[in-house]
Order: sequence, then structure tokens, then C-alpha cells
Amino acid sequence: MSHHAISNPLSPGISPKAVLALKRCIVSKFDSENWDEVTYLINDRDIINSHPKLLRSLSFGDDDYSGCVLGVLRQLIDLDKKNFDILADYCNLKDWLQNNDPQLFEELFGHIHPSLSAAEKVALDNSFNLSKHIQRIRESIETDPELAVGSTKEMLESVMKTVLMSFGDGDCKEDLPKLLKKVQKNLKLDPSEIHESVKGAEIVRRILSNLGQVVTGIYELRNIYGTGHGKIRNSGISPRHARLVVGVGAALASFLIETNEIRTAPPEKN
Repeated sequence: MSHHAISNPLSPGISPKAVLALKRCIVSKFDSENWDEVTYLINDRDIINSHPKLLRSLSFGDDDYSGCVLGVLRQLIDLDKKNFDILADYCNLKDWLQNNDPQLFEELFGHIHPSLSAAEKVALDNSFNLSKHIQRIRESIETDPELAVGSTKEMLESVMKTVLMSFGDGDCKEDLPKLLKKVQKNLKLDPSEIHESVKGAEIVRRILSNLGQVVTGIYELRNIYGTGHGKIRNSGISPRHARLVVGVGAALASFLIETNEIRTAPPEKN
């Protein structure tokens, strides 16, 4: 097998098992178009484009394609650890592992959000359950701010999926910003659909548009500081920053749940 040899050890802070899992996910899912798209997302596109065998071995179905993928991953991660997160998010590594290797999923990710069990993800469908979960996240702010940030993102994702399921959309695999757009559409919170006849229409549009910026900010902050994708903690985020993220995320989650309860409530009988 011939591919780029990587002499440097894996960058600290990312589990080797997580890298191998990402390699398996990419081998099973990527085509040449995916690699083209990834080159626009990662830091340093030349590692992919200049590799002598990566795309050729993919096209011809060569046996050494898996090794080429691992070689490219090692170079990208050694260059910048953020590349791991970019690739893992792009190919939905967590979902892929959960479906294809539940045991490894539990080993790599099962500890990341201990306050949100599988049962609780389903249970985040009303204000009472949500309030209890938010309280548990707040209790982790001082002792583990990274966990609080990661759990807030996970909470928002679960709330949005719950909302979409109530509208019959059970296949929700988009990232957080895209989930919000779908939720806004279903809950009639889409800024573009606010009619001019609504009092204060422009102000309402501006507020609803800012929801997208809040969600994108939490999503990006979690990728930098929160626990996820095999990251180590002690990233440098302070409890006061985590408190801001949790506060904003909790307010948004509560707003969406309450709006969903109103939109889906049966009409009152006279």
C-alpha cells in the first residue's frame, strides 16, 4: 500500500479512535464531489488537492483508498485540530457512528452530555421537562463550562428536532442553523413571512432574523470550546462566557417549546 507517510504523532487532544472512526465514515460516505466541497471548508486545501493517490484511488476503487484517507486526515489534523471538527460535522460522524458502531459511539461520545439521556431527548417536548434540563446544565457552569456549552447546543438540537417531529418531520439530520430555519418555517417565525400589515413588522423581522445569528454563534462556539468530537476540556472558556451561552440558549429553547405548544394545541371548545 502506498500513500503519504505521516511521521508526526497525532495532535494532542483528539482520540486516535475518533480519527479512525472519521476515516471509516469518510470511506463509506464520500465521493469526489464531497472532497471538492470539503476543500472549501478546511484550512489548507493543498493537502487534499496535491495528494498523488487520494482521488484517483477513490475513482478506481483501489484497495489503498482507506490508507490514503487516513494519511490525509493525519496531515490535516496535525496542521490544525479544527479540521477534525469541520470534517466530523460535514459527514455527521456522530450519527454515522450511532447507526454503524453503537459501541464505539458510546465510548467516544457517550460521556459528552451526561445530563441528556436518550429518554430525555424525547422528553424535551414541554416547558416543564425543558426547565428541569436547563437547571442541570446551569449546575455544570462553574465546574465544567465546556460541558455547559456543549450541552446547550445539544439541548437546542433536541428541542428543534422535537418541534419538527410534531409537524411530521422525523428525518432531521441537518446542522443546527439549518434546523432552526425549518423550525421557524413550521412555527410561522420565518422573518420573510411577516406581513407588512403586522404592527411593528420590521422590528419583528429583525428579532426573528437575530435568532439565526444566536444559533449560529452557539453552534460555532461549541465547535471551538465545547466538548465534542473527542476534544479535551480546559479549553480556556470561562464560566461567565458559558453562563451567557446557556442563558441565551435556554431562552431560545423555551421560546420554541412554548411557541410549539401554542401552535399545536387543539382549538378551545366553546
